[in-house]
Amino acid sequence: MIISSNDIISYIERAEAHYKNNQYQALQSVIGDIQEYVTLLSEPEDFARYYRIYMLYLGVYEEMNMPVLKSYLQGLIDYGQVQASDFEYVCSFYEACEQSVYEDALVRYPYNDTIQLHYAFKLQNEKRYQDAILVLKYLLECYPALTEARFLLWDIQAAQLEYIRDSDEEADCNELLDLASATHNKSVLKGLQLDERLDLPSQTLAHMHVAMWENKSIDNKALWNSEWKHLEITDRTRMLLVDYFQSFMRYDMVSQIIKDPGEPQLPEEDYSNFEEFKVYMQDFANSGWQLAQHYYLRYGDSAYYHTKDRNVLNQCVQQGLTLNPKNPNLFVLKARAFFFVKNYKQTGEAYHEAFRNGLRMSEYLFYLLEVNSRIESWQGILDIVEQFHSRQPATLKTLFFKARALVKFSRFDEALVVINEALEDFPLPPHSYAPWLYNLRMIIHMNNQNYTAFFEDMQSEINYYKIGDSDYCSTMNLCVEALLEMDDYKECHKYAIYNHEQGQLAPELYPVFKWICYYDYLPKPEDLAPASEADLVKMPTTFIDFRNNGLIHWILKNFDAAIGNLSQAAHMANNKAFYLKMVASCAEDSFDNAEALSAYKTAKEQAPEASDYKTFFKLYNFYNEENEPKKALETLQHSIQSYPDYTFFDFPKDEYNMMLRSHKLLSQQLEDIEGYIKYSAMFLSKDQPSVQALYDQLTHIKTHFSSDDFLLHNVLEQLLQYDEDFGEEELELLKNVKSSIITSYFT
Repeated sequence: MIISSNDIISYIERAEAHYKNNQYQALQSVIGDIQEYVTLLSEPEDFARYYRIYMLYLGVYEEMNMPVLKSYLQGLIDYGQVQASDFEYVCSFYEACEQSVYEDALVRYPYNDTIQLHYAFKLQNEKRYQDAILVLKYLLECYPALTEARFLLWDIQAAQLEYIRDSDEEADCNELLDLASATHNKSVLKGLQLDERLDLPSQTLAHMHVAMWENKSIDNKALWNSEWKHLEITDRTRMLLVDYFQSFMRYDMVSQIIKDPGEPQLPEEDYSNFEEFKVYMQDFANSGWQLAQHYYLRYGDSAYYHTKDRNVLNQCVQQGLTLNPKNPNLFVLKARAFFFVKNYKQTGEAYHEAFRNGLRMSEYLFYLLEVNSRIESWQGILDIVEQFHSRQPATLKTLFFKARALVKFSRFDEALVVINEALEDFPLPPHSYAPWLYNLRMIIHMNNQNYTAFFEDMQSEINYYKIGDSDYCSTMNLCVEALLEMDDYKECHKYAIYNHEQGQLAPELYPVFKWICYYDYLPKPEDLAPASEADLVKMPTTFIDFRNNGLIHWILKNFDAAIGNLSQAAHMANNKAFYLKMVASCAEDSFDNAEALSAYKTAKEQAPEASDYKTFFKLYNFYNEENEPKKALETLQHSIQSYPDYTFFDFPKDEYNMMLRSHKLLSQQLEDIEGYIKYSAMFLSKDQPSVQALYDQLTHIKTHFSSDDFLLHNVLEQLLQYDEDFGEEELELLKNVKSSIITSYFT
């Protein structure tokens, strides 16, 4: 069998596929075939491809054969085919890889963060902490967004600090201060406060650092104003204070403390071996390059959040990116500058650039959530959250944005599942998305007319606020909406008047406030302007526009316009039944019974789940007035069957017994003699029946049973007993009936 170089290349391709699919047994077999004929290859690129797959094959085994791996790396170098990724792979075996490989790699690729990180792991493993700290400081000077490197630096600095403290040799006080400051070691910092070997600015740093960890931010603000700002402090100390106050979002303090550290002194890239490169790393780490970028970042943050100075913000972005055109944090600042002027397209592009230059995926997606929220791209938010959750565990923030988008899409059931997960599975600290999640759930409860749960969540939400602040009053505004739809106008008035007095009642709720004062005769504040045509929205388009126009027209007694606007609002509303009943009430006020009846019927048909006994009773009255006894009786009976509790409490079985009387009279209208007799018998079965009921029965007997003397006698005897005003006519009739009975049955 003749083997060609193309056959070997196909073997290499198969080997690459086996490795990718973790098929190591098959990979071993193919590697053996390649080794037998590898000399047939002629191109350096083909040899390089074989060397790389063989190096990966070596990594499959638990114990790496480092001499063989290094020889293949050297082969790549000799063929002129070596790449940074080849060194990255070899250097990842930091427990076995030799120092010389790292030295060669770092001189070749001085800005490769992966190689530098592997080297730091090697140095940590060998307890060469000082060298590791230098490498990581240089790495973070080049790439400040490398969180893994920052955490590793912390661990190594803490280990170096413990090593120095355990050593019998006298420690360098400046190194101790540097390590203790970096790791926030309070016990060491407290000891350094009185160390006379330190100069005054260094002692001040130790004092300030201890105060930052032991005092409240408000106390440290007072210390700055009374003492610290008068002391000589280094740029490093000043930036430490800036970061401290920035973490508490005290941007007013940031603008007071921050100071331009000056131009960084960057060393020249003049090195040819590793020792010279170490000197370059040290000089670069101490150049102030990162400090200057950090200054522009923090000063820009202060301009964005505190002073709102757009010019300063733009200058910080421009000068910072001139200093380092690849700093992802400065691209984030650039995005905020565009966000500040509502240029959301450029905002998104700046965030994309930040991500391309090293911004973490989680932060990148968080920023995009904020942009999509501002432009109300709810589907965009759902897509971003899905992308985030495919890479990272869910957070309270991502669940909030997802729930909010689902609420905006009226996908309330899905939103409720997300909100419940967020509120049940995550800590809910004071400064979190928890109150906003409760607020979203309140909106869902209001949509479902679950007002008990609504007010339970309201109490949970306002526990996060200070009474009377803007967030608190915003929640009260939502309560005004809910109480209006609950028909609880007195309570609605209390909430509305509170927010009005705080100057926090939402503008769209003033028509509601004016209407409940008008409709329920509730007190109106003296400073509340009367309703007028100026309150009307000229070209209404939204539910709120139509509702408010309807209420204002109602107050102005423009009933036709009120009914038209409220009907349109009902068509657009979640709580359709409430607004249809409001249309009916407005029609009743205008004595338009036909319109009122139509509205109540529509409410009963289109939203039967929201109907109540008042709706049925209103319908009964209208049918009764319109002389439709059959529909009136059906409606009345449905009301009693559906709402027995309300019927029992609102219509007691007193002397008048409205419910029973209505049934009796409607049966009479329908000429239902059997029904009439039944309901009359119920009326008369009491120990002391109603006099009016007895007279009704007398009239019925005279009309239908005038020949039944016993029936007439019994009713007349009861009337004689209970009616103090028993008339002469009835008395004469009773005498005649008695005579007739005696004559007919007892003579």
